Amino acid sequence: MKNRLSKRELDIMEVLWSSEKPLSANDILHAIPDITMNTIQPNLKKLMKKGYIEVSGVGYTKNSITRQFSPLITQATYISRYLDSKAFKDLALFFVDQTSSVEVLDQLQSYIEQKKEELQ
Repeated sequence: MKNRLSKRELDIMEVLWSSEKPLSANDILHAIPDITMNTIQPNLKKLMKKGYIEVSGVGYTKNSITRQFSPLITQATYISRYLDSKAFKDLALFFVDQTSSVEVLDQLQSYIEQKKEELQ
């Protein structure tokens, strides 16, 4: 699944990643202002074929039953496929430097301590 996404596939995935629930093609249409259903449908098929999304349910619109889609991988997993260890480290350091939440930093510190114990 090391297939890079096209711009439109990535647009659709970003909508799916940002949603906490499965979305229909119609939901995606409303979330992306400059896209048409004729673009969404074939891209959903491509994303399913590549293994990035799945049909996860059925929904209802005014007059029809629609399939709902959910991502099979996280956004972080997708991005991580294209980063080397130096880029990962730089990104982590940048995140720590930019964050202003003590709670987030505590969570990271806890995770780092746990990982260090696993590695020893």
